[in-house]
Amino acid sequence: MKNYSARHVFMAIAISMLLFSPIIWLIAPVVVTETAYYVRNGLFTYVYPSSYLLYGVAVGLLVAAPLLLWILDVKKWTVLTSILLLSASLYCFYGAALGYFQVTEEEIVYRAPFQQELQVYGWQDVEEVIYHVRPPESEDPSWYTFRFNDGASTEVNETRFVTQAQGKLNSLIRSQDIPLTYDEL
Repeated sequence: MKNYSARHVFMAIAISMLLFSPIIWLIAPVVVTETAYYVRNGLFTYVYPSSYLLYGVAVGLLVAAPLLLWILDVKKWTVLTSILLLSASLYCFYGAALGYFQVTEEEIVYRAPFQQELQVYGWQDVEEVIYHVRPPESEDPSWYTFRFNDGASTEVNETRFVTQAQGKLNSLIRSQDIPLTYDEL
């Protein structure tokens, strides 16, 4: 059996994580959100763009920890720094996993990243929904703005999941006699 130094082990870990980091960054937000916040009667569950940014930071910190141990060798201060990077990565993963927006037939539930308090609104609490329509040739997505009776509002970009549920969502909005305004940009 060959005798590998710790530095070589961290090199292999860093390179593997670097190769898989784009996959983790793109898949983790959807998998975590769909797993942790799944409900049977949900129309869609949306991951906020700020959560994707936090997942990206978390993955970057996760890759940086073994990379640091590989490049600067395993020393006391690099081990401590790597532990801090791993801790910061876990904190970013946790905060990002908290943020989501979910529409069901009974209610709208959302929470921003790092927020502990869940915002829950029944359809009777929705004052207005505005659908901001971008032209098809636009690179930016269209989006919905949900305004509630208490003055709060939130926005949801049109993703693949939102587009798939758009017919049901619009029908649900109309069946609740909520004004649905189309804002063509």
